[in-house]
Amino acid sequence: MAEKNEKQGSNTDRSIFDQKCITCGTWMQRTVNSNRTGVRTLTYSCPECGLSYTVDE
Repeated sequence: MAEKNEKQGSNTDRSIFDQKCITCGTWMQRTVNSNRTGVRTLTYSCPECGLSYTVDE
């Protein structure tokens, strides 16, 4: 069970590769949304070039 908790912690820390735009290198804006079932949706968007993508957690 401890392994599962460690695994989840490493999966949720995406700060190294998800906060900078891969196209222009600008810091991306992150929006977190949750639905009724508890699924969190993270939306990353770049204010400079307009790139955006969504990730379910």
